[in-house]
Amino acid sequence: MNRHMPGLASALRHALGALFLALALAPMPVMASDLAGLLRDARAAGDNAPDIARMTLVEATSRHLLRIEGDIDFPFSVGIDLPLDAQPRSLSTALSAPVDETGRYVVAFDVALAKVSRKVRDVQSKLSRKIVTINKIDNPSYIRAVKQYGSYSAKLEKVPGNPKLMQLAEEARARLTSTPQFIEQPVYGEYTYKLADVEARKVLTVNYYVIDRVNRTYVKSIFDAVENERFTVAYDVASSDPTQATFKAEIFREKQLHDWERAPVIISLSQVLDHAVARGGPNQAMGSVENLLAQLSQDRSRAVARAESEKYDNRPLNDPRFDSVVVIYTNNAMGSGFYVRPNIVMTNWHVVEDSSIIEMRLYDKRETFGQVIAKDVRLDLALVKVQDRGRPLEFFRGKELSPGDSVDAIGHPRRQLYTITRGVVSAVRKQKADTNPTQKREPVLYVQTDADINPGNSGGPLFKGDKVVGVNTWGIGESPGLNFSVHYSEALNFLNDSMRGE
Repeated sequence: MNRHMPGLASALRHALGALFLALALAPMPVMASDLAGLLRDARAAGDNAPDIARMTLVEATSRHLLRIEGDIDFPFSVGIDLPLDAQPRSLSTALSAPVDETGRYVVAFDVALAKVSRKVRDVQSKLSRKIVTINKIDNPSYIRAVKQYGSYSAKLEKVPGNPKLMQLAEEARARLTSTPQFIEQPVYGEYTYKLADVEARKVLTVNYYVIDRVNRTYVKSIFDAVENERFTVAYDVASSDPTQATFKAEIFREKQLHDWERAPVIISLSQVLDHAVARGGPNQAMGSVENLLAQLSQDRSRAVARAESEKYDNRPLNDPRFDSVVVIYTNNAMGSGFYVRPNIVMTNWHVVEDSSIIEMRLYDKRETFGQVIAKDVRLDLALVKVQDRGRPLEFFRGKELSPGDSVDAIGHPRRQLYTITRGVVSAVRKQKADTNPTQKREPVLYVQTDADINPGNSGGPLFKGDKVVGVNTWGIGESPGLNFSVHYSEALNFLNDSMRGE
């Protein structure tokens, strides 16, 4: 190349040299050293700038609290008002995925309270009209159409086949067919509806954590938001009231008030980050992930305890076995599990396989977290090490489990917490299952039972008395009463093998 195109090589060297010089002299982008710096950089970049950094947002509110009717009355959302690529991710992903994926900062939100309240300041009666009955009267147009059709028909009888008369008679018949015989005439009567002066309030309390994954520090704080509105709401308005179309714009209906109450409260991301910076930013050593999860568990448990204290529902049957059974929250559903050691829960592998951090709730309302420490995919079993200790159950021993023995399944079928279903042992047999592909090669020993096992029961215990005889795993949906639990011998061997040396 140098021999045949020396000019090009020289030009290339000069161009590369100029490029290197320009790069050396150009100001290098500086990574913000802390959260306050990131906020300054984001604001300096402006609203229309490309995203300058990644960030993760986590919804960490108690799953149980979210499903208590009437407690989380409205959703909370974050408005992204800074040039930051702030993406929602699960708690598990946020704390375990690479920092390049999640961003340096993770913001976890735990809604402790989202409550709506109303005060009715005044109610006034308003006189109006509504339809009380409908009178049917003869339709003059129908009477004319009958006469006209009769006239043309009579003329056709005198002059049969006359094209003009035939056309006129057909048109008259069509008009007669399409004209109603009677006209409905509404009769109005007086009635009263109510106008209520309503003060509505939305109160939001959120625990939040801003976590610096690079420096392994965090800041925890609480913010509150209150929205107040006043409504004039019309109640008991008759659907046939002709004046309702003339209601003024400031008169609302119950649905509009309800929609306002259920609309999300939006807090801007900049407000949250400013709030965190004002409290020193992430300056507290995080220690282990387990320590952080323990704090989050305490916050969630306090919120659930407050919510439960305001309920007057009956507790479920206080079966002592419930104290050993846990609720396991999955990404889109719910499963069951039970303590086999003071800090170890057994469940199905298919319940926890998609999460590195497992969210759980105990019967005494405590919220806790755990991590999978062992699994057997063929058996569809897993062991989870749990932060909060519980009462371990005992497995059945011996070979006296027989067809016809009475058994109880405890779990949370279709989100109905701590439900007992009762049945009998139908058989003890080896069976190929289909909860995962590995089970199609080597059969698993199961307890077959007619005790109902539904979605939400997976991973829960099957009892004979107070001893565990199986781990509820799967059923044949189209065949009620055909359900399978991993036999206690398989579960016990898995437990002993996994805990050897512990």
